[in-house]
Amino acid sequence: MALSENEQVHTKPARDRGSMREWLSLILVIGGLFFFVRWFLFEPFRIPSESMLPTLEVGDMVVVSKFSYGYGDFSLDFDLPFMPDNRLLGGSPKHGEIAVFRHPRSKRNLIKRIIGLPGDTVQMINGQLFLNGEPMPQKLVGAASNTSLSNKPAQLIDEQLIDRQGEVTAAYQILNFADTVFDNTPRLTIPADTYFFMGDNRDNSGDSRSNRDLGLVHKRFLIGKAEIVLFSLNIQAHPEDLYFWAYWNPFRWGRFVKIL
Repeated sequence: MALSENEQVHTKPARDRGSMREWLSLILVIGGLFFFVRWFLFEPFRIPSESMLPTLEVGDMVVVSKFSYGYGDFSLDFDLPFMPDNRLLGGSPKHGEIAVFRHPRSKRNLIKRIIGLPGDTVQMINGQLFLNGEPMPQKLVGAASNTSLSNKPAQLIDEQLIDRQGEVTAAYQILNFADTVFDNTPRLTIPADTYFFMGDNRDNSGDSRSNRDLGLVHKRFLIGKAEIVLFSLNIQAHPEDLYFWAYWNPFRWGRFVKIL
């Protein structure tokens, strides 16, 4: 049976309203999923400095798992007043993991490597890392290209972290410059619930070796564990220690989905 003109006129707006509701529902669901993932699961962070060279480069976009170390004031961006030690769920950090955390004083987000856990002792002697009284194995790879932050020649070194049972817990590369201020430090015992962080660009990193720069970091300031480099913008250093985006070649194509 054919529809009357009146029925045809009223059917089209109703159909349009139904389509709009479907699109609105889809947008709300996608938006809700995005914010759920962003707040509770994974968050991207862009690397702004050279303190983690050669592992991380300026312009890397790093994905951090916020659930790895549990949820706290700075991973959720709101207080957890009824939680013990202000952390909910999650596991404990491990030697050698790369973590994002909130600077206790400046309130900036930083990314460094976890070197010392609660109960460990950490010391630098003549540029070599000692963990729990034992020197961590180092092997010279060769000369490294200088970073924009120093005119001194740099060395590229393989380094391992070894736990109290003699097991290798992490292996990575560092940049080292000769005769710098933190080549020798006092032996420090890490208190409960705090962590000792260092940058892989050893002598161009303000980290736990200096109380003025950072010092020890309490677990409440942890945000999450860096898992992968999702992609990398081709950020290059200017001679005046400024950075610019190489728009003619915008990406470092070899650093897409790089597991850390």
